[in-house]
Amino acid sequence: MHVHVWADKGVRALPRWKEDITDQLDYAGQLLAPLLGIRLTVDSIKEWDHAGNDVHEGLKALPEAEPKLDDDTTWVIGFIAAGDTAQKAIMELGSSELLGRYVVVRAWSEKPETEALAAVLPDLEKGQRAEVIAAHKRHKQAVVLLHALARTLGVIDAADPSWIEHPLYSPKQSTFADRNRDLMQMAIDARLGGGTDQVIAHDLLEAIEKNAWGAWIPNDHDDVTKTLRNLLDSAKAGKTAADVPTAAYEQFDRVRELAKRGEYTRALSELENLMTAYPGNGTMQEQRCEIMIEKPTSTPKPPLKGQPPVPIEHLGVLDKATRQACARVSELVPGDPTPHLAVGEALANLPKPDFAGAREELVHAAEKIANLKQGQPAAWQRLVSIYMRIGALTWVEETIAAGKLDNNPAAAEVAQKRARFGIPRNAKFVKPEAEGQLLAATLEAVGLIGSNKLADGERALAAADKKWPNAPGLAAMRCDLLFRQTNVDGARAACNRALAADPDESWALYLGGVLALKDTSASGTKSGIDKLKHAVAVDPDLAQAWRALGKAYDRSHDTAAKDELAKAYQAKFGQALP
Repeated sequence: MHVHVWADKGVRALPRWKEDITDQLDYAGQLLAPLLGIRLTVDSIKEWDHAGNDVHEGLKALPEAEPKLDDDTTWVIGFIAAGDTAQKAIMELGSSELLGRYVVVRAWSEKPETEALAAVLPDLEKGQRAEVIAAHKRHKQAVVLLHALARTLGVIDAADPSWIEHPLYSPKQSTFADRNRDLMQMAIDARLGGGTDQVIAHDLLEAIEKNAWGAWIPNDHDDVTKTLRNLLDSAKAGKTAADVPTAAYEQFDRVRELAKRGEYTRALSELENLMTAYPGNGTMQEQRCEIMIEKPTSTPKPPLKGQPPVPIEHLGVLDKATRQACARVSELVPGDPTPHLAVGEALANLPKPDFAGAREELVHAAEKIANLKQGQPAAWQRLVSIYMRIGALTWVEETIAAGKLDNNPAAAEVAQKRARFGIPRNAKFVKPEAEGQLLAATLEAVGLIGSNKLADGERALAAADKKWPNAPGLAAMRCDLLFRQTNVDGARAACNRALAADPDESWALYLGGVLALKDTSASGTKSGIDKLKHAVAVDPDLAQAWRALGKAYDRSHDTAAKDELAKAYQAKFGQALP
């Protein structure tokens, strides 16, 4: 971890000031190396035109000395003049900001610290006294530096006085609590991996809130989590709206907390008060949009004919007032994709999804993601997730390409769904906007047939066939249905229809391979093996095809092929091939 050091006038007036700074960094590094796997490397020690011994004022002034930091610089550490009194409150001896890169440490106050220490020392010879005082100085200065560095990595003050993150110095302090060490490691790893402050803040906040820990000091815990939320808002991951003013942030944070607890009416009431003072703040308006989407409507909408009643808690997005509130966000910040994402996601999540309405909003969102200064990948990923949820496979692929989300796991999931359920790219039998409905219908048939509810499965397939005739996924499910009904010829014909429409339909390949193996001749065995190998190639997660292929190799006495398949199966599924 590369460090730049600045020493002010008061520090440079001390004897051996450079050696003292180097020793202090080295002493701190002796803990950080085994604790976090990092080494502090001092790239430079420069003279700082600063005077004063207030660490908080020093922290404000340090960025002026080195305003631009390159990617290799982890911390800029400023050393300022010693104080006039001995001090145990570490925040008065060192200062830094959460996720900041600037740190200020006060020099050792020789006379007052020595006098304070003398009161607790037993009678010692002069040489022993000097050695104890030197060790105490070395320890305390290192603890102050470590405490300040830890704050930049998300550490929360803890109650045990033997931990370095305790707010008061103690000679007993020797390490950090494991819970805080985990936060430090998370922040260090993310920073070294090129993670932005927004990404680090998100991960830290999630880790803190996911696992509460009673040893954290409550006030500092609240301050840290509040600051992390503010950092997230300031970074505007997925937003371009103006920041919430500092004076209003605490009340705004309360509004979000009320909404999180489901107290939507109170949240909106308090938010309305805030918006009276800040009517043009896009972030507040956007929060209002999201709360109104989540808030249950006052009266349930009548169900559509033949459909079950829609739970009223899912109808917020259908209210005219909600849509007007979300449209207001776009008026204030026309380049912000956030309101479109919120409305589009809500429409997609309805019990009876509004695919057309969702698509319209999400297209607008995609057009605006480029306006984001930060958070573009996260916004594209949110869009991918929404499309995945509604089964819009083509739109998922288009979004991955538009967002340049290389190696996104959703791409592999789409490929598997296309193969498993017979929805190839550029299919003529289904439009992109109907892919989700076809996928849902196919999955319904899969569930019914898999549960051996064959009559219900037949009815589901018949209804789906009317909407999407010649869909290979439906033909593959009919093959399965007929096979279970012991209609081998009918099953074989249905599988052949599926494969004629989509040669990579993996379920049809699997069943077709099993059907082919019913012919025990060499040609039947070869045909079965070819289909099963093809199924495994296009749908590697189809474990049934692997197992059937293994039995086919047994029949053909192809030991070498069976051994290779067994190794691959073990690596893929973590268990032996039957």
